[in-house]
Amino acid sequence: MEIVWSDEALSNYFKVLDYLFDNWSRTEIENFESNFDRLIERIRLNTRICPKSKILNFRKCLIDKNNSLIYQEIDDKIFLISLIDNKSSHPY
Repeated sequence: MEIVWSDEALSNYFKVLDYLFDNWSRTEIENFESNFDRLIERIRLNTRICPKSKILNFRKCLIDKNNSLIYQEIDDKIFLISLIDNKSSHPY
């Protein structure tokens, strides 16, 4: 299944990495990337693995205790909509 990144998701992904580079060790960076990659593979195997979000037809998955992924499946493609901070008050 093809993964399609939105501009927002890509930007947010790099913001998380920048934050980790500035404030944490290489281990935390590797853990985040590993968690993210494993989540994407699980979504590829079962696109309904994560619960529906509060809006539209999006789904929300926990990447780690601080970050979640918002995605949507359309026509055998997985669209990564956004990465969000779990502490924020976000409409997803």
